[in-house]
Parts: sequence; C-alpha cells; structure tokens
Amino acid sequence: MRKLLFTLLFACATAMCWAQESFKGMYECEALKATMVINLTEKNITLKDFEGEETYGYLKGQFNGTWVILKVKKAEEKKALVRMVSDIGYDAQDVELRLTDEGDIELRVVGEQVMKAVENGKYVKMPKVSVFKKK
Repeated sequence: MRKLLFTLLFACATAMCWAQESFKGMYECEALKATMVINLTEKNITLKDFEGEETYGYLKGQFNGTWVILKVKKAEEKKALVRMVSDIGYDAQDVELRLTDEGDIELRVVGEQVMKAVENGKYVKMPKVSVFKKK
C-alpha cells in the first residue's frame, strides 16, 4: 500500500513539473500586437522597470502597461491558472493559459473582470480569449 501511495504522489509531482515546463518561452499575438514571455517552472524573468524582482513572466503590448505573472495558482498538463497584475498595481486578473495541439497558448480571462487595452487613445476591453503563437 505504501509503494502504491508513494508511486501515485511521485507521478502527480512529475506531471505538475512537466506541465509547468511546457509553459516556457516567448509567444506573440498579432491581433493584440502583444508579446508574452513566460517560465512557469521558476521565477527567473526580470523586467527593466522591476529591477531586482523576478517573475514567472509578463505580457506586454497595446495594453494599459505591462501585465506581470506574480503567482501560478494551478498547473496541469495542458493548462495553468495564473494571477497577473498590471505594472501600475491596481488591476489584478486571473488568467487561464491553455496549450494548443500546435504548441501555441490560448490566454483566457477568468471571471467577470476584463483586461483593457489602449486603442486610438481610448480604453477598450480585450477579448476573453486570445491566441499567442510560439516565437
């Protein structure tokens, strides 16, 4: 019984690490003119404006500033739930990242709140789902 329990725990831990390893790299979304840089396995991505602070990644583009991944809430084989906050600091949002069969990432905004972008000098709601292609 102990062997079975140990094997099950080891398999779960391995699957969690593999899932996070899949979410690593640089991705671009043409529709949003945005870039996402992520590494969900460890906090080792630095930003120019946040010297000394390392993050799991960031999202930068036509948004209202840069969105930083502060926390990985849950990671599975093909999806991860992360907490993002704007560099301004007053906006926070849960986002689900899903791996597609092509190796791209779908970013899905979770909940009622929406992320906003600046377009022609005005705030506009971003789509609930955006596709980021591996660069």
